[in-house]
Amino acid sequence: MSTVRTSRGLDRFVTFVDAVVAIAITLLVLPLVDITADVGEQTLPQLLRSHTHEVYAFLLSFAVIARLWRAHHRLGERMDAYDGVVLHATTSWALTIVFLPFPTALVSVYGTDRSSIALYIGTILLSSACLSLVAWHVERTPALHREGVERSELSAVPSVVNTVLLAVALVLALLVPAVNFFTLLLLALAQPATRWWTRRRPVAGARPHG
Repeated sequence: MSTVRTSRGLDRFVTFVDAVVAIAITLLVLPLVDITADVGEQTLPQLLRSHTHEVYAFLLSFAVIARLWRAHHRLGERMDAYDGVVLHATTSWALTIVFLPFPTALVSVYGTDRSSIALYIGTILLSSACLSLVAWHVERTPALHREGVERSELSAVPSVVNTVLLAVALVLALLVPAVNFFTLLLLALAQPATRWWTRRRPVAGARPHG
């Protein structure tokens, strides 16, 4: 696919994606606004306790979207152009971000029901997979690289590691429902796992010793 080299085109594309993320993250708070209709004679602590699922789902999804956006932002900072693969994979990624408020709302209603867990973590997994595809493609396409960026900064390993950990988290959540969303704590292993894999991964262009 041909590479789009205009900086104006790239800027508009990034602005569009950032706007999509901003809208999605704003939609997350709407269920919290709706609970004010249930105030009645309840005190604020009582209201929050009776809507723990909604509050928890909002905080978790806000953190998830923020984490995914940071990953996408770091990737964009290393690009000076984009092509069809980046366009379609990033558009798919944006779709998962826009969709996430829906499984978030289901979590606030059904709690740790297996189906809501599967849809929620599955959506995040798909989102991470789209980012991994973009990162993998950018790493292997020099025409997309921003001038002066080191090859090590373009590594797709962090994105792939996150995707693998999310896949494990989804499997564990389905096999052991009691741990439910706590399986997402596996993402804390992302940096150590990335460092371990990077040390084992041969550097492109390096000559073997001996």
